[in-house]
Amino acid sequence: MSAFSLFKSILIVVSVFFTSIAFSQDDTYVYGDVGVTKNKTQPQGFSWDKVTIGGNFGATFGDIVYVELSPQIGYYLTENIVVGVGGNYVYYEEKRINFSTSIYGGRVFGQYIFSELPFLAHVEGELINVPDFNNTRLNIYNFYVGGGLKQQFGNNSY
Repeated sequence: MSAFSLFKSILIVVSVFFTSIAFSQDDTYVYGDVGVTKNKTQPQGFSWDKVTIGGNFGATFGDIVYVELSPQIGYYLTENIVVGVGGNYVYYEEKRINFSTSIYGGRVFGQYIFSELPFLAHVEGELINVPDFNNTRLNIYNFYVGGGLKQQFGNNSY
């Protein structure tokens, strides 16, 4: 068995395990033969129940070192609309040519989550600070528009 096949098998087993754990947190109650889901009422004004926290962390080590940290926090304005902010930091080093750099910045985003479909629309503005070839730093503005496919893991996440 090759290393890739072994890795693929382990990844499938771990994915199935975590998916079953996530669905075990479902808030469905069974009364007789009918399953009834507990409805959560949306509180008015600010509520920590409307806050969502996420982001990304990634790292690679070897001849090339790449470390990324991208936290984000969002707030549900309505059941379908999320707005939020996030940060971004990337460290990149290439040992063979003795080069390293840091890239950092922030972003604001908005999402519309379709109620009956497993899709979302996403819009994002980003400002990142990068070095140029003269070792001075430049601010670069990016604007992203796109969509996504959502996969829910229980009632409190997707």
